[in-house]
This record gives sequence, C-alpha cells and structure tokens, in this order.
Amino acid sequence: MRCKVSNHFQIGLTLIEILIALVILGVVSAVAYPTYTQQTREAYRMIALGDMLEMQLELERHYNAGYNFEHILSGGKCVVCESDTTRYQFTVTSSATAAYTITAIAQPFSNQSKDNCLDSDRKMSLNSKGVTTPNACWK
Repeated sequence: MRCKVSNHFQIGLTLIEILIALVILGVVSAVAYPTYTQQTREAYRMIALGDMLEMQLELERHYNAGYNFEHILSGGKCVVCESDTTRYQFTVTSSATAAYTITAIAQPFSNQSKDNCLDSDRKMSLNSKGVTTPNACWK
C-alpha cells in the first residue's frame, strides 16, 4: 500500500517559531543594551576629558597673561571643546592652592550623570598641578 503524496507545501512560519525568535531577540537585547549605554557614556566621558586637556593647553599657552580663560569660555560655552553642552558643562576657577581648576559637570538631565566613575557631585576636575579627580574617570 502506498501513502498519498501531497503537492501542498507549507509557506511561512508558525506562531511558535515567531515567538521563539522574538524571545531570543529579547534576551540578546536585554544583555546588549546596558553594555551599549555604558560604552557610549565612556566615549562621551573621554571626549570631555580630552576637552579638559585642550583647555589646559590653552591656559598654559596664555600663562604670561595670568591664565586668562575668557577666550576659552565665552558666554558659558567652551570655545575649544568638542563635547555637547547637553552632556557636560565646563568651568574654570582660580584659587589659592592652584592657579586654575578646570571642572566638567555632568548634566543631570543627560545620561552622563549615571556614569559609574563619577562621585555624587557628578564632577571631574583637573588643576594646574596636574591633580585629577575622581581618579576612576582618568584611567
């Protein structure tokens, strides 16, 4: 006895196959997304650190002018920086212990404020003596 051969072929996917594919996609996304966001935070932090070093170079170039920083920060915006102003705000201050201190403050409404290396004040700083804080951000 012979079985009947059908000329009908299955076209498309079953609901179970689609659900399995969606579950796999969800698991991969759940693992990859936090790593992606941390890597982007680190990349933007490195850009801000580079901007702080560029500001330091500009201040040292104008040493004879008494560390004049008006040409670096104009109207609250950094002229020599590549960082987006929505991520970091830069300030330069002078004190008795250091000729200048460059500070980058992570903006609270940006994702940068959740960076693991930052302290609770969300600041990174570099002074004229080369002292950097917090150390975890400068590694």
